[in-house]
Amino acid sequence: MRRIMTAVLAFCLGAGVATLAQRAKDATLVDPDVHHVAMENDHVRVLEVRAPVGYKSPMHSHPPVLAVSVGSGRLKITSRDGESQIVDTRPGMILWLEDAEHTWELLAGNHHFIAIEVKAARSTAK
Repeated sequence: MRRIMTAVLAFCLGAGVATLAQRAKDATLVDPDVHHVAMENDHVRVLEVRAPVGYKSPMHSHPPVLAVSVGSGRLKITSRDGESQIVDTRPGMILWLEDAEHTWELLAGNHHFIAIEVKAARSTAK
């Protein structure tokens, strides 16, 4: 399990090195049918992310985010540079992602995540 989480984090951290000029748009603007703002204040923005099997999310970005899986599924995640990885999620899986930029496709299961974007981390991210 630790190996999977390390691989996912390394993959997403690598995806975050694109320059600001090349970054994809905010997930809620690019993919509003799937990325919903559940709550927002001065400190965080909380997204609920749900999608049916076969759904393909367009290229989008997240600032530093804590993601908690609520469902179980198999995702194909593709970074901006075209590198793909298959990731199996399960309820309770927790990931920290730094400036992730990616697309994803739900290959199986139930894609349901709560994503907590940390505004203070956004202002200090390089």
